[in-house]
Amino acid sequence: MRDTVLERRIGLSFEGLSRTSGLRHCFSTQARDGSGNVSMSGGRDIPDALAQREFLAQRLGTTAKNFVVGGQIHSDGYRWVDASHCGQGATTPETVLPNTDALLTQTPGVPLFTVVADCAAVLLYTGSPKPTLAIAHAGWKGLRDNILTKVVASMTKQGKADPAQILAGISPCIGLYSFEVGEEVAQAAPSCRTVRLDGKWHVDLAGWANDQLRDAGLEQPHIEASGLDTYERTDLFFSHRREGETAGRMGLLAMLEEA
Repeated sequence: MRDTVLERRIGLSFEGLSRTSGLRHCFSTQARDGSGNVSMSGGRDIPDALAQREFLAQRLGTTAKNFVVGGQIHSDGYRWVDASHCGQGATTPETVLPNTDALLTQTPGVPLFTVVADCAAVLLYTGSPKPTLAIAHAGWKGLRDNILTKVVASMTKQGKADPAQILAGISPCIGLYSFEVGEEVAQAAPSCRTVRLDGKWHVDLAGWANDQLRDAGLEQPHIEASGLDTYERTDLFFSHRREGETAGRMGLLAMLEEA
């Protein structure tokens, strides 16, 4: 991923997607002093999270007041949104779009936002025949329920996109060696993305997301994975596995550019 220093912190963007016209995006990180949380749920500091969101928004030329945010429940729920949805979940957790782990749009200037702390945030974009953008919160439960398959299918059917032309980015997420799991998760994951280490199951979450995108029709050269482990990189990321329920969240922000 490409990094940009943003006033004592780093913003990350996907290398290939950064060179694509018509799209703006950024993945936030933890600041050196431990700040940078962008989630307002779970009793977190809402004013600070709003300030962090606005910091990120300004770098993309928008405002956090217009964010569209889904109520993430680790599901396969997705929703198409437009300008009428701007502001939902932007300033209070009570107004998120319920039961929504993925957002899709063909409306320029609508900033889509999702938060993660070990799960993957997946960005999908195509400029043809009409610019179409999607972001998805993809943890093991969402992948088990084929959230990426369903998002690509909706982009294909409703958005008229050709899967072979869709570009994708898989954000930093918990890595294979860090993601020790129980039998339930190991059984849900593809066998080619599980491994037994010291008697414990481990799952390659980013690899699982990659394979689901491939199965949905994306070309491998069009899929970029960050390769960064949120659990290991204590200097850059919050991690639910490492820090528990109090862990902060990183955010993926993306929007279609207005003509």
